[in-house]
Amino acid sequence: MDLVKHTRLLALAFVSSSLFAQGLSITVGNAVAGQTPMMKSALFVFRVNGCADLSKLQVSASNEAMPGGTRRSTQLQPVSLPNQPGVYGIQYPGDAGGTLLIAITANCQNEAAGALVPIAGRGFVRESTQLLTHAPSQAEIETALKSVAH
Repeated sequence: MDLVKHTRLLALAFVSSSLFAQGLSITVGNAVAGQTPMMKSALFVFRVNGCADLSKLQVSASNEAMPGGTRRSTQLQPVSLPNQPGVYGIQYPGDAGGTLLIAITANCQNEAAGALVPIAGRGFVRESTQLLTHAPSQAEIETALKSVAH
């Protein structure tokens, strides 16, 4: 019995170290994945993976738009989902004025991850979503914004 326990603990330690070795990342999903009524009207939800201490996690998001050919960036407030640590929702910004792209940045201690999430109607475009191993740069945002504007 002790050998079985030891083997299980060793396997658990290996899996845990593998998860942490992957670093910080973001996963994006449909709003229904939030499994809470408050996310029914959300554009999407996202999970931050690989942050060992969620008290040190910082998340930010912005709405990137190009109404009339001029770039406009508006800060958004990701909504933390209750009882789901590291999971956030992005609500539809009422005054979007040409919402085309949501840029997300997550920081945990010395690591960063990002996502560029194109919006179509009242949801996100999974096929065009870019998951990054770093915070999105202004050049990456600009390029993604131009590609979804066409």
